Amino acid sequence: MSSEAPGIGTWSYTVNMAFEIPIAVAAILGNLLVMFAVYKNRHLRSVTNSFIVSLAVADFLVGLVGIPFALITNANVSMDRYLCLFLNSFIVVLTQISIFSLLAIAVDRYFAVVSPLKYRRIANTKRALCVIAVTWVAAFAVGLVPVMGWHLEPDDNSCNFVTIIDMKYMVYFNFFGFVLPPLIIMLFIYIKIFNVVRQQIKQISKTVVAANDDEMARHLSMLTVKEGKAARALAIVIILFAICWLPVHFLNTISLFCKNLHIPYVLLLMAIILSHANSAMNPLIYAYSNREFRRTFKKIIASCAVCKYLKSKGWTLGLTTSMEFTEASVTALPVRNNVLNRTTLLIPTTPMITQKQNSSPNGIRAIENQTLVSMV
Repeated sequence: MSSEAPGIGTWSYTVNMAFEIPIAVAAILGNLLVMFAVYKNRHLRSVTNSFIVSLAVADFLVGLVGIPFALITNANVSMDRYLCLFLNSFIVVLTQISIFSLLAIAVDRYFAVVSPLKYRRIANTKRALCVIAVTWVAAFAVGLVPVMGWHLEPDDNSCNFVTIIDMKYMVYFNFFGFVLPPLIIMLFIYIKIFNVVRQQIKQISKTVVAANDDEMARHLSMLTVKEGKAARALAIVIILFAICWLPVHFLNTISLFCKNLHIPYVLLLMAIILSHANSAMNPLIYAYSNREFRRTFKKIIASCAVCKYLKSKGWTLGLTTSMEFTEASVTALPVRNNVLNRTTLLIPTTPMITQKQNSSPNGIRAIENQTLVSMV
Protein backbone atom coordinates (compact mmCIF):
# COMPACT_ATOMS: atom_id res chain seq x y z
CA MET A 1 0.00 0.00 0.00
CA SER A 2 2.17 2.81 -1.22
CA SER A 3 1.52 6.51 -1.39
CA GLU A 4 0.91 6.26 -5.11
CA ALA A 5 -2.58 6.20 -6.49
CA PRO A 6 -3.72 2.61 -6.51
CA GLY A 7 -5.47 2.93 -9.85
CA ILE A 8 -8.23 0.42 -9.21
CA GLY A 9 -9.48 -1.01 -12.49
CA THR A 10 -13.03 -1.06 -13.80
CA TRP A 11 -13.39 -4.79 -13.19
CA SER A 12 -12.16 -4.52 -9.59
CA TYR A 13 -14.43 -1.57 -8.93
CA THR A 14 -17.43 -3.45 -10.34
CA VAL A 15 -16.70 -6.45 -8.13
CA ASN A 16 -16.26 -4.11 -5.19
CA MET A 17 -19.70 -2.59 -5.82
CA ALA A 18 -21.25 -6.04 -6.22
CA PHE A 19 -20.17 -6.88 -2.66
CA GLU A 20 -20.57 -3.49 -1.02
CA ILE A 21 -24.12 -2.67 -2.14
CA PRO A 22 -25.74 -5.84 -0.68
CA ILE A 23 -23.73 -5.34 2.51
CA ALA A 24 -24.97 -1.74 2.74
CA VAL A 25 -28.60 -2.80 2.25
CA ALA A 26 -28.27 -5.58 4.85
CA ALA A 27 -26.60 -3.22 7.34
CA ILE A 28 -29.32 -0.60 6.90
CA LEU A 29 -32.27 -2.97 7.19
CA GLY A 30 -30.81 -5.19 9.92
CA ASN A 31 -29.80 -2.37 12.22
CA LEU A 32 -33.03 -0.50 11.62
CA LEU A 33 -34.74 -3.66 12.82
CA VAL A 34 -32.62 -3.65 15.99
CA MET A 35 -33.42 -0.01 16.74
CA PHE A 36 -37.11 -0.45 16.00
CA ALA A 37 -37.28 -3.58 18.17
CA VAL A 38 -35.82 -1.79 21.19
CA TYR A 39 -38.12 1.18 20.59
CA LYS A 40 -41.27 -0.89 20.36
CA ASN A 41 -40.61 -3.63 22.91
CA ARG A 42 -40.32 -2.22 26.42
CA HIS A 43 -38.78 -5.50 27.65
CA LEU A 44 -35.72 -4.71 25.50
CA ARG A 45 -35.21 -1.24 26.98
CA SER A 46 -32.32 -2.09 29.26
CA VAL A 47 -29.03 -0.33 29.97
CA THR A 48 -27.08 -2.90 27.97
CA ASN A 49 -29.42 -2.57 25.01
CA SER A 50 -28.89 1.20 25.07
CA PHE A 51 -25.27 0.53 24.13
CA ILE A 52 -26.41 -2.05 21.59
CA VAL A 53 -28.62 0.61 19.98
CA SER A 54 -25.62 2.97 19.87
CA LEU A 55 -23.67 0.23 18.10
CA ALA A 56 -26.62 -0.37 15.75
CA VAL A 57 -26.78 3.34 14.85
CA ALA A 58 -23.07 3.29 13.97
CA ASP A 59 -23.53 0.14 11.85
CA PHE A 60 -26.60 1.69 10.22
CA LEU A 61 -24.54 4.76 9.27
CA VAL A 62 -21.85 2.50 7.83
CA GLY A 63 -24.43 1.13 5.40
CA LEU A 64 -26.12 4.47 4.76
CA VAL A 65 -23.12 6.76 4.30
CA GLY A 66 -19.87 4.92 5.11
CA ILE A 67 -20.01 2.42 2.25
CA PRO A 68 -21.20 5.02 -0.31
CA PHE A 69 -18.32 7.28 0.79
CA ALA A 70 -15.90 4.37 0.33
CA LEU A 71 -17.26 3.65 -3.16
CA ILE A 72 -16.87 7.32 -4.12
CA THR A 73 -13.26 7.49 -2.94
CA ASN A 74 -12.41 4.15 -4.59
CA ALA A 75 -13.56 5.62 -7.91
CA ASN A 76 -10.65 8.10 -7.78
CA VAL A 77 -12.94 11.02 -8.59
CA SER A 78 -11.68 14.59 -8.34
CA MET A 79 -13.04 16.63 -5.43
CA ASP A 80 -12.15 19.25 -2.87
CA ARG A 81 -9.36 18.16 -0.54
CA TYR A 82 -11.26 18.77 2.69
CA LEU A 83 -14.35 17.01 1.38
CA CYS A 84 -12.13 14.07 0.48
CA LEU A 85 -10.62 14.12 3.97
CA PHE A 86 -14.05 14.13 5.58
CA LEU A 87 -15.32 11.25 3.44
CA ASN A 88 -12.32 9.11 4.30
CA SER A 89 -12.26 10.11 7.98
CA PHE A 90 -15.94 9.50 8.62
CA ILE A 91 -15.63 5.72 8.29
CA VAL A 92 -12.86 5.90 10.93
CA VAL A 93 -15.29 7.81 13.15
CA LEU A 94 -17.91 5.08 12.76
CA THR A 95 -15.32 2.41 13.55
CA GLN A 96 -14.37 4.21 16.75
CA ILE A 97 -18.03 4.53 17.77
CA SER A 98 -18.37 0.77 17.35
CA ILE A 99 -15.23 0.06 19.39
CA PHE A 100 -16.18 2.42 22.21
CA SER A 101 -19.74 1.02 22.25
CA LEU A 102 -18.39 -2.54 22.49
CA LEU A 103 -16.09 -1.45 25.33
CA ALA A 104 -19.03 0.15 27.15
CA ILE A 105 -21.04 -3.07 26.70
CA ALA A 106 -18.15 -5.13 28.11
CA VAL A 107 -17.80 -2.89 31.18
CA ASP A 108 -21.58 -2.93 31.67
CA ARG A 109 -21.68 -6.75 31.57
CA TYR A 110 -18.68 -6.95 33.90
CA PHE A 111 -20.40 -5.01 36.68
CA ALA A 112 -23.71 -6.80 36.03
CA VAL A 113 -22.02 -10.14 36.71
CA VAL A 114 -19.39 -9.23 39.31
CA SER A 115 -21.48 -6.77 41.39
CA PRO A 116 -25.11 -7.38 40.44
CA LEU A 117 -26.64 -5.59 43.45
CA LYS A 118 -24.51 -2.49 43.02
CA TYR A 119 -25.11 -2.59 39.26
CA ARG A 120 -28.89 -2.62 39.69
CA ARG A 121 -28.60 0.36 42.02
CA ILE A 122 -26.45 2.63 39.85
CA ALA A 123 -27.14 1.50 36.28
CA ASN A 124 -29.93 3.46 34.62
CA THR A 125 -30.82 4.85 31.21
CA LYS A 126 -29.72 8.40 32.06
CA ARG A 127 -26.18 7.31 32.93
CA ALA A 128 -26.10 5.07 29.86
CA LEU A 129 -27.01 8.00 27.61
CA CYS A 130 -24.24 10.08 29.17
CA VAL A 131 -21.72 7.29 28.46
CA ILE A 132 -23.01 7.00 24.89
CA ALA A 133 -22.63 10.75 24.36
CA VAL A 134 -19.03 10.57 25.61
CA THR A 135 -18.24 7.65 23.29
CA TRP A 136 -19.59 9.50 20.25
CA VAL A 137 -17.73 12.72 21.05
CA ALA A 138 -14.50 10.78 21.64
CA ALA A 139 -14.98 8.86 18.38
CA PHE A 140 -15.39 12.05 16.38
CA ALA A 141 -12.32 13.54 18.08
CA VAL A 142 -10.23 10.49 17.14
CA GLY A 143 -11.61 9.98 13.63
CA LEU A 144 -11.49 13.58 12.43
CA VAL A 145 -7.81 14.14 13.29
CA PRO A 146 -6.85 13.99 9.56
CA VAL A 147 -9.27 16.83 8.84
CA MET A 148 -7.50 18.89 11.52
CA GLY A 149 -4.17 18.61 9.72
CA TRP A 150 -2.59 15.14 10.04
CA HIS A 151 -2.88 14.01 6.41
CA LEU A 152 -0.94 13.66 3.18
CA GLU A 153 -0.86 16.15 0.32
CA PRO A 154 -1.81 14.37 -2.94
CA ASP A 155 -0.29 15.60 -6.19
CA ASP A 156 -3.68 16.10 -7.85
CA ASN A 157 -7.32 16.51 -6.87
CA SER A 158 -8.13 12.79 -7.07
CA CYS A 159 -9.55 11.39 -3.84
CA ASN A 160 -8.40 8.04 -2.48
CA PHE A 161 -7.85 6.77 1.04
CA VAL A 162 -4.20 5.76 0.71
CA THR A 163 -3.18 8.95 -1.07
CA ILE A 164 -4.57 11.37 1.51
CA ILE A 165 -4.72 9.53 4.87
CA ASP A 166 -1.31 9.21 6.52
CA MET A 167 -0.54 5.61 7.45
CA LYS A 168 1.36 6.87 10.50
CA TYR A 169 -1.93 8.25 11.78
CA MET A 170 -3.77 5.01 10.98
CA VAL A 171 -1.16 2.77 12.64
CA TYR A 172 0.44 4.70 15.51
CA PHE A 173 -2.50 6.86 16.54
CA ASN A 174 -5.62 4.98 15.49
CA PHE A 175 -4.66 1.29 15.61
CA PHE A 176 -2.08 1.24 18.42
CA GLY A 177 -3.88 3.94 20.40
CA PHE A 178 -7.64 3.43 20.03
CA VAL A 179 -8.33 0.07 18.38
CA LEU A 180 -5.93 -2.51 19.78
CA PRO A 181 -5.98 -1.42 23.47
CA PRO A 182 -9.82 -1.49 23.75
CA LEU A 183 -9.89 -4.93 22.13
CA ILE A 184 -7.28 -6.23 24.59
CA ILE A 185 -9.19 -4.70 27.52
CA MET A 186 -12.41 -6.34 26.31
CA LEU A 187 -10.64 -9.68 26.02
CA PHE A 188 -9.57 -9.58 29.67
CA ILE A 189 -12.99 -8.34 30.77
CA TYR A 190 -14.81 -11.27 29.18
CA ILE A 191 -12.26 -13.76 30.50
CA LYS A 192 -12.98 -12.34 33.97
CA ILE A 193 -16.75 -12.51 33.37
CA PHE A 194 -16.67 -16.17 32.36
CA ASN A 195 -14.46 -17.04 35.33
CA VAL A 196 -16.87 -15.30 37.70
CA VAL A 197 -19.86 -17.08 36.14
CA ARG A 198 -18.09 -20.43 36.55
CA GLN A 199 -17.33 -19.65 40.19
CA GLN A 200 -20.90 -18.54 40.82
CA ILE A 201 -22.26 -21.80 39.42
CA LYS A 202 -19.97 -23.78 41.73
CA GLN A 203 -21.00 -21.63 44.69
CA ILE A 204 -24.67 -22.09 43.88
CA SER A 205 -24.21 -25.84 43.80
CA LYS A 206 -22.61 -25.80 47.25
CA THR A 207 -25.32 -23.52 48.63
CA VAL A 208 -28.08 -25.72 47.25
CA VAL A 209 -26.59 -28.86 48.77
CA ALA A 210 -26.32 -27.15 52.15
CA ALA A 211 -29.78 -25.52 52.09
CA ASN A 212 -31.62 -28.30 50.26
CA ASP A 213 -33.84 -25.66 48.62
CA ASP A 214 -34.80 -26.67 45.09
CA GLU A 215 -36.73 -23.46 44.40
CA MET A 216 -33.81 -21.24 45.37
CA ALA A 217 -31.46 -23.41 43.36
CA ARG A 218 -33.58 -23.06 40.27
CA HIS A 219 -33.86 -19.28 40.66
CA LEU A 220 -30.15 -18.70 41.22
CA SER A 221 -29.20 -21.04 38.41
CA MET A 222 -31.52 -19.25 35.98
CA LEU A 223 -30.03 -15.84 36.86
CA THR A 224 -26.46 -17.07 36.51
CA VAL A 225 -27.10 -18.90 33.24
CA LYS A 226 -28.93 -15.86 31.86
CA GLU A 227 -26.00 -13.55 32.57
CA GLY A 228 -23.61 -16.12 31.17
CA LYS A 229 -25.55 -16.45 27.94
CA ALA A 230 -25.75 -12.65 27.55
CA ALA A 231 -22.00 -12.35 28.07
CA ARG A 232 -21.33 -15.15 25.59
CA ALA A 233 -23.47 -13.54 22.89
CA LEU A 234 -21.80 -10.16 23.33
CA ALA A 235 -18.38 -11.82 23.35
CA ILE A 236 -19.25 -13.28 19.93
CA VAL A 237 -20.03 -9.75 18.73
CA ILE A 238 -16.58 -8.58 19.84
CA ILE A 239 -14.80 -11.60 18.34
CA LEU A 240 -16.48 -11.02 14.97
CA PHE A 241 -15.58 -7.34 15.15
CA ALA A 242 -11.92 -8.24 15.70
CA ILE A 243 -11.97 -10.82 12.89
CA CYS A 244 -13.50 -8.34 10.47
CA TRP A 245 -11.48 -5.24 11.34
CA LEU A 246 -8.01 -6.50 12.27
CA PRO A 247 -7.02 -7.56 8.71
CA VAL A 248 -7.30 -4.02 7.31
CA HIS A 249 -5.32 -2.66 10.27
CA PHE A 250 -2.69 -5.37 9.85
CA LEU A 251 -2.33 -4.41 6.17
CA ASN A 252 -1.92 -0.77 7.16
CA THR A 253 0.77 -1.76 9.66
CA ILE A 254 2.62 -3.90 7.12
CA SER A 255 2.53 -1.12 4.54
CA LEU A 256 4.02 1.31 7.05
CA PHE A 257 6.84 -0.89 8.34
CA CYS A 258 7.61 -2.75 5.09
CA LYS A 259 7.69 0.06 2.56
CA ASN A 260 9.39 -2.08 -0.08
CA LEU A 261 6.65 -4.68 0.11
CA HIS A 262 3.91 -4.08 -2.45
CA ILE A 263 0.43 -4.98 -1.19
CA PRO A 264 -2.07 -5.37 -4.04
CA TYR A 265 -4.87 -2.85 -3.77
CA VAL A 266 -7.36 -5.65 -4.47
CA LEU A 267 -6.24 -7.32 -1.23
CA LEU A 268 -6.85 -4.08 0.62
CA LEU A 269 -10.32 -3.86 -0.93
CA MET A 270 -11.11 -7.39 0.27
CA ALA A 271 -10.08 -6.42 3.80
CA ILE A 272 -12.23 -3.28 3.58
CA ILE A 273 -15.24 -5.28 2.36
CA LEU A 274 -14.78 -7.68 5.29
CA SER A 275 -14.70 -4.76 7.73
CA HIS A 276 -17.89 -3.31 6.25
CA ALA A 277 -19.60 -6.73 6.38
CA ASN A 278 -19.29 -6.63 10.16
CA SER A 279 -22.00 -3.95 10.25
CA ALA A 280 -24.52 -6.44 8.85
CA MET A 281 -23.61 -9.31 11.20
CA ASN A 282 -24.69 -8.06 14.62
CA PRO A 283 -28.48 -8.20 14.03
CA LEU A 284 -28.08 -11.87 13.07
CA ILE A 285 -26.21 -12.53 16.31
CA TYR A 286 -28.91 -10.85 18.40
CA ALA A 287 -31.63 -12.83 16.62
CA TYR A 288 -29.76 -16.10 17.14
CA SER A 289 -28.74 -15.64 20.78
CA ASN A 290 -31.52 -13.52 22.33
CA ARG A 291 -35.04 -14.95 22.49
CA GLU A 292 -36.68 -11.56 23.12
CA PHE A 293 -34.92 -9.97 20.15
CA ARG A 294 -35.81 -12.96 18.00
CA ARG A 295 -39.47 -12.86 19.01
CA THR A 296 -39.68 -9.11 18.41
CA PHE A 297 -37.94 -9.36 15.04
CA LYS A 298 -40.47 -11.97 13.94
CA LYS A 299 -43.40 -9.83 14.96
CA ILE A 300 -42.05 -6.70 13.28
CA ILE A 301 -41.31 -8.56 10.06
CA ALA A 302 -44.73 -10.22 10.12
CA SER A 303 -46.53 -6.94 10.72
CA CYS A 304 -44.54 -5.13 8.04
CA ALA A 305 -44.51 -7.78 5.32
CA VAL A 306 -47.35 -10.26 5.73
CA CYS A 307 -50.00 -7.74 6.69
CA LYS A 308 -49.17 -5.41 3.80
CA TYR A 309 -49.28 -8.33 1.41
CA LEU A 310 -52.65 -9.46 2.75
CA LYS A 311 -53.94 -5.90 2.54
CA SER A 312 -52.89 -5.68 -1.09
CA LYS A 313 -54.90 -8.85 -1.71
CA GLY A 314 -58.04 -7.32 -0.23
CA TRP A 315 -57.71 -8.56 3.34
CA THR A 316 -57.89 -6.36 6.44
CA LEU A 317 -56.80 -6.99 10.00
CA GLY A 318 -59.63 -7.53 12.42
CA LEU A 319 -57.62 -6.08 15.32
CA THR A 320 -54.82 -3.69 16.07
CA THR A 321 -51.71 -5.45 17.31
CA SER A 322 -50.11 -3.85 20.34
CA MET A 323 -46.59 -2.71 19.44
CA GLU A 324 -45.53 -3.19 23.04
CA PHE A 325 -45.55 -6.92 22.25
CA THR A 326 -47.20 -7.79 25.54
CA GLU A 327 -50.71 -8.47 24.37
CA ALA A 328 -53.01 -7.82 21.42
CA SER A 329 -55.50 -5.00 21.76
CA VAL A 330 -58.63 -6.56 20.35
CA THR A 331 -61.16 -4.73 18.22
CA ALA A 332 -64.63 -6.14 18.72
CA LEU A 333 -66.29 -7.07 15.45
CA PRO A 334 -70.07 -7.00 15.08
CA VAL A 335 -71.26 -10.38 13.80
CA ARG A 336 -74.81 -11.10 12.80
CA ASN A 337 -76.18 -14.15 14.56
CA ASN A 338 -78.77 -15.53 12.16
CA VAL A 339 -80.07 -18.07 14.66
CA LEU A 340 -80.77 -15.66 17.51
CA ASN A 341 -81.54 -12.77 15.12
CA ARG A 342 -79.29 -10.39 17.01
CA THR A 343 -75.86 -8.83 16.74
CA THR A 344 -73.16 -10.10 19.10
CA LEU A 345 -69.52 -9.20 19.62
CA LEU A 346 -66.84 -11.54 18.40
CA ILE A 347 -63.68 -11.02 20.48
CA PRO A 348 -60.89 -13.33 19.37
CA THR A 349 -57.88 -14.02 21.56
CA THR A 350 -55.55 -13.98 18.57
CA PRO A 351 -55.38 -11.63 15.58
CA MET A 352 -58.28 -12.21 13.22
CA ILE A 353 -58.16 -11.53 9.53
CA THR A 354 -61.39 -11.04 7.62
CA GLN A 355 -61.90 -10.75 3.92
CA LYS A 356 -63.86 -7.76 2.64
CA GLN A 357 -67.25 -8.73 1.23
CA ASN A 358 -70.02 -6.73 -0.31
CA SER A 359 -72.56 -5.45 2.23
CA SER A 360 -75.78 -7.36 2.42
CA PRO A 361 -79.03 -5.60 1.52
CA ASN A 362 -79.94 -5.05 5.15
CA GLY A 363 -76.71 -3.09 5.70
CA ILE A 364 -74.97 -5.69 7.81
CA ARG A 365 -71.59 -6.92 6.52
CA ALA A 366 -71.26 -10.67 6.34
CA ILE A 367 -68.02 -11.89 7.77
CA GLU A 368 -66.78 -15.06 6.23
CA ASN A 369 -63.64 -17.10 6.05
CA GLN A 370 -62.55 -16.13 9.52
CA THR A 371 -58.86 -17.01 9.79
CA LEU A 372 -56.82 -16.95 12.93
CA VAL A 373 -53.23 -15.85 12.45
CA SER A 374 -50.69 -16.45 15.16
CA MET A 375 -48.38 -13.50 15.81
CA VAL A 376 -45.81 -15.67 17.57
